This record gives sequence, structure tokens and C-alpha cells, in this order.
Amino acid sequence: MALPALSIWKVNTVLFTSPVFLFLFLPLLLLFAKMGSYLGPERLGAVLLVASLGFYASWDLTSLVILCILIGVNFWIATLITLEESPLPRPILLALGIGLTLLPLLWFKYADFLAGSVAYLLNIPYTANPTFLPPGISFYTFIQIAWLVSVYRGSVVPTDIMRHALFSSFFPCILSGPIVRYEQMGPQFDRLSGPDAERLALGLSLFCVGMAKKVLLADNLAPLADAVFGAWAKGLPLASCEAWLGALSYSFQLYFDFSGYTDMAIGLGLLFGLQLPENFISPYKATGIVDFWRRWHITLGLWLRDFLYIPLGGNRAGKARQYLNLFVTMLIGGAWHGAGWTFIVWGALHGAMLCINHAFRSAIKGSGAERILALFPLRALSIALTFFCLTLCWVFFRAESLPHAASMLTCMFTGPWFETGPAGVEILPNNLVAHW
Repeated sequence: MALPALSIWKVNTVLFTSPVFLFLFLPLLLLFAKMGSYLGPERLGAVLLVASLGFYASWDLTSLVILCILIGVNFWIATLITLEESPLPRPILLALGIGLTLLPLLWFKYADFLAGSVAYLLNIPYTANPTFLPPGISFYTFIQIAWLVSVYRGSVVPTDIMRHALFSSFFPCILSGPIVRYEQMGPQFDRLSGPDAERLALGLSLFCVGMAKKVLLADNLAPLADAVFGAWAKGLPLASCEAWLGALSYSFQLYFDFSGYTDMAIGLGLLFGLQLPENFISPYKATGIVDFWRRWHITLGLWLRDFLYIPLGGNRAGKARQYLNLFVTMLIGGAWHGAGWTFIVWGALHGAMLCINHAFRSAIKGSGAERILALFPLRALSIALTFFCLTLCWVFFRAESLPHAASMLTCMFTGPWFETGPAGVEILPNNLVAHW
């Protein structure tokens, strides 16, 4: 029985490249933002808030209602947390706020997966019925939780619900991040100003770089990856060469897609004088998995560290507990990416690799081996080995099911290298391998 899988990557994140956005939404927003800037940061903030809510409403009105309810409920709970005589103890209010914030995510994204998993374990017939998934819910849920915790710790004071709404729904990062913190964005809202020549040059340049990554690179790699991973569903045999080509294509497709989207989001923020946090620093140059998670989806890695790993105990209770905390954190991080066993296995593999990498780094720290491994030839070998492990893990991330991932990995390592399927069957576009 194949269990249902819902992923944040199933959400269409290419709206920034659509003609409606490029030639209607963005020009009109720049015009209104310029007009609003003459009336001060508050009026410009109101323009951006209306635009952000309209942008999200274009995806689905029901999703907009859910987002607005979460914003209102969290602001109310945060206000109660800051009262000197709150009706409930502050830790209970924080737990209540986090629970209510997680509830829509758990229901819309994981309810069907959990029901299917229980039915599978009990050998009960079950028909998958995936529920509607509000766009961006995985991202704005984490944004809201971070805001609640910041209020609880006293680093953020909830004084204006309009500002909180703008922070929570800002259109460049509402669908796929980066996962912003109010401490980063709040002070910038006081300095909001309309687009000028310098901001247009910087913002649109970065936006175009991101769009090129998405349209010219990611979208042209996608057919190769889709053809290879889709062959399993059609029952077509794969050669090792085809399997590796599909896995490598997906590794780069995912990077250029997500990195390109982030560049576009940061560029859009710059148009209004807002600096969104950096999210990628050449992650495939990483020399180990620890280094990779300091370069890949940086805002997610920091969120997992600050709100899961450290609260679990971090490295404060010895090596064994540290490795357990790392593994559990990445397991939850994998489940956050999608409701399916493939994502959980992907998270478990990254958790295990992080533990091994941390143990290795600790063992050689300060020794001659550490200095030798820093030399170019061995450093290059470390980069290649890290990328090899990442590519294998991405197979689980992209596969429809665990048997699908196992089949792909089997093809990659057992061959035959060039043998393709039945005569006349083209797996890759233009029968790419057969003509070699």
C-alpha cells in the first residue's frame, strides 16, 4: 500500500515569473509604494500589507482566511503574554499559542498521512484522501512560532497588529521563505521608503539573477529529473547512466529552483528598502554535512537550532545526548518538508550524517589530520564525497515512495550502465542515453 505524501515543494513557487506578476502586480505595487512613501512609513506599510494579502488571496481565499485567523489569534495571545496580570501563566499561554499555530499545519498537511500510516500498520483498508494544503503554511507557521517565542522572551513587544500582519504575510517570503524573524524585520519597518533608482537597480538585478536560475536552469533540468523518476511509475527499466543523470539533475534543479526563488524574494524586498536574510551560500561547495547546513536553507537551519535543538538540550548534556538531539531535530526537519515516509527517511539520513560528521570533527580537532584535510586535494575530495552523499539523499526526497527510492538506488549501483528499456521506449528527452 502506497501512503500519501504531501510536500512543500508541490506548491507552485514560480508565480514571480508569471506575466501577471511581472507586468501587472509588480509595476502597480511600485507605483502605489512610491505614492505611499510620501505619506510616511506607516502608509507605505499599509500599501505593502494590502498588496501582500492580495498576493496571497490570488492563490486561494480560504487560505487567506486561515492566515488572517492565525495572525489575529497569535497577536491576542502575545498581548496576554505581555500583561503583568495575565489570565493564565505565561508558559501555558505560550504553549497554547504554539499549539493553535501548529493545529492547521497538522490537520491540512499530516492528518491524511497519519491516518494512512495507522491503517497500514493495522492492516485496515484505507483510501488516501489528501486534504487541501494552504500555500506556504509550513513557512508562515514557523514564522509565527518564532514571533511568539520572541514575545515570551521579551525581545519583541506586540504593539501594532497591522505591523504584525505585514511581518507575517509579506509577499516575497510568504510562500517559500526565507523564514524571517521579527527582530530582523521590525526595525526595518520604521525606515520603510519607496523605490528609488538605487533600490530599483539593486533589487531588480538580484530578481533577474534569481529568475534566470529558475527559468533557464531549474526549468530545463526538470524534464530530465521528471522523466527518470517518472519511469518507475510507468514500470520502465532504467540504466545506471539514466538513474544517475536523473538524480544529479534533480540535485541541481532543486538548488536552482529554491535558490532562485530566494534571490527573487530578496530582490523584491530591496525594492522597498527591506533586507531579507541570506538563505544560500554555495551549499554544494560544503566540505561536510555540518558545513552544508550552514550554507543550505540557512534560515531553516537556524530555526531548527534555536527552537528545537537548543530546547532539547543542545550539546549541554554530553556527546551522546547531543547526537540524539541532532538526530531528533533533523527527523522533525524532514517531516516538516513533507508528509511522507520518504521525507522522514531523508531527515533521518541527514541526522545520522550530522552525528557522524560532528564526531569526526571532534576527533581530529587540533590535530595534524585536521590541517592535512584542509589542504586543497583532500578538501576537494571532501566536497565531492559530501555532494555524493547529498545526491543519494535527494533520491529519497524526490521519490514518490520508499520502494521507488530503493529502485532508483538499485539502478544507480547495479547497472547495467547503458542498457535501456524496450525498443522504441524513450525515457529521457530526445532519447539522450540511447544515442551515446
